[in-house]
Amino acid sequence: MRATRTIPERAPRLLAVPDAARVSPETPGVEALHHATFLQLPMGVGYATRDGCFIWCNEAFDRMLGLAPGEHKQKSIRDLTHAADFSSSDELLQDLWEGRIGSYSREKRYVKCDGAELWVRVTAAMVRMPDGDPICSVGFLEDISSTRKMELEVERVQKALVEASRLAGMAEVATNVLHNVGNVLNSINVSASLAAERLKNSKGARLGDVAALLNQHQDDIAQFMAQDPRGLKLPQYLTALAVQLQGERELLLKELADLRANHDHIKESVTMQQAYARRCGVLETVGVEELVEDSLRMNAGALTRHRVKLRRDYRDRSELTVDKHKVLQILVNLIRNAKYACDESGHDDKQVVVRIEAVPEGARISVIDNGVGIAPEVMSRLFSHGFTTRKSGHGFGLHSAALAAAELGGSLQARSEGTGRGATFQLTLPLRPSEHRND
Repeated sequence: MRATRTIPERAPRLLAVPDAARVSPETPGVEALHHATFLQLPMGVGYATRDGCFIWCNEAFDRMLGLAPGEHKQKSIRDLTHAADFSSSDELLQDLWEGRIGSYSREKRYVKCDGAELWVRVTAAMVRMPDGDPICSVGFLEDISSTRKMELEVERVQKALVEASRLAGMAEVATNVLHNVGNVLNSINVSASLAAERLKNSKGARLGDVAALLNQHQDDIAQFMAQDPRGLKLPQYLTALAVQLQGERELLLKELADLRANHDHIKESVTMQQAYARRCGVLETVGVEELVEDSLRMNAGALTRHRVKLRRDYRDRSELTVDKHKVLQILVNLIRNAKYACDESGHDDKQVVVRIEAVPEGARISVIDNGVGIAPEVMSRLFSHGFTTRKSGHGFGLHSAALAAAELGGSLQARSEGTGRGATFQLTLPLRPSEHRND
């Protein structure tokens, strides 16, 4: 989830400026710059009253919803919201206006003027007077329809391949590949989307404006820098721009590193599954904390998107000699399931705790959630092939995870106090493989 954006300090006064206004090169005041920014921003921006009627929206908002220029003044947030999202949208707006929350960010559906469904990520906040009284709400809309379609298509293809493989009698191997690679593909999709967005919104393009300004004054550059108000502000602007570009560079490098790591994990997963029946995976000595952090990184995008709070409770930092990628497959699956359990619970305080502790057998990794819990009558079937409690689940993840844990010389166990009371999954692993383990 991205950080909540706040409206510029003087933005409410922009509502009085005609839409046709343009920034004059001779008078680049802060208010005019703010107005031009909101007009030209590729993201939809809309101001609304307490009853949801729109006061002002930029051109991107109108285009996004298929509205004619100015048509938004005849609409309200409720008019454009998909019927399935009415209730949750109204509750959040009421909480915002009554001061119970300062802002919110969520995914929701709008309905375009032609009746088509539009998925957006909306970030909303309040515009207030200096004394704190609310003036209006402001929302920033990002079109995520293509991402949603991609996710649905990936799920559709995965389900089709799983079913085909199962009917062909190769479900045990094929579904493991699809399930584990699919988890990593979701992380790759998040990293790629974030990198693309960073590049799209990069401030590097403003360097061209700076260069053009300097070229205009190349014959009197000293006087321009010493006397012209724009020239006087230029060093400070370039310094700030350099800091921002450095931050963008670091974020992009991090996302690219994550992409490379996830790509390597996919290759290892496929290679391991191809040789599954012939030999054991390569053994490595690795810190248990490193394994847990790798699995959390692969689930980071999904945890953030579903607003699940993550808490680390590392009480032991032993080293294990294990098949690293088998352990990662188990942990990625457990954390992913915990995220789904929290999301389906509907709790506001969704939380997953990952605990590492030393035990006589070696090291134990616990994934604890406060989600939907597990009913006592299904506990005995939890690790059975094909059994699942989720409508969209296929029942292979926990089964393959339990098999992998046994092959590593460890165990995978589950505990829950019942429906609605969360669940705990405990992966216990030896510090080193047994010499007598059957490979």
